[in-house]
Order: sequence, then C-alpha cells, then structure tokens
Amino acid sequence: MGTNATAKKFILLPKVQEIVPYSASHIWRLERTGQFPQRVRLGQNRVAWLESEVNSWVDSKIAARTINSHCEDPKHIGLVNWHQTLVAEK
Repeated sequence: MGTNATAKKFILLPKVQEIVPYSASHIWRLERTGQFPQRVRLGQNRVAWLESEVNSWVDSKIAARTINSHCEDPKHIGLVNWHQTLVAEK
C-alpha cells in the first residue's frame, strides 16, 4: 500500500458506540432512514462500519452545530418563524 492510499478500517459496533453514544437500536433506526453510515456485511453473522464514514458523520454533526450556532441571529430566527408559519398553513 502506497503512502497516498487511504487506509480503510472496519470497526465493530462496540467501537462505533465509543465514538457515537447511541444504542444499537438507535444506530439501526438512523441507518434505516439514511441518517447514519450503512453497515457492511462481512459475513453471515458479522457486520461492521467503515471508520472513515463514521468519523465523517461526526464531522458533519460538528459542522451542523457551527452552522446552527449562527441561527441565533434575530433576523434568522424571524425567517425561521415565518417559514414555520408557511408550512403550518399548508
């Protein structure tokens, strides 16, 4: 493997739960709705996740937190309230 190759590493559920503090059933629900990386079937009785995908998911949550922190602006809150009113009227 060259130095430019990205190493792919499978991690099992206990390691996923060290990174993401969710129960197995909640991870499954998130996967089912496309909100969490999909598991990879390694064998008949073994599944794992790509560590890089789980880490990217964590990074996206951190980025969303940063974006959402900018939503404290009163102008943005007014826009959000206006949008919610529109949606509720439909």
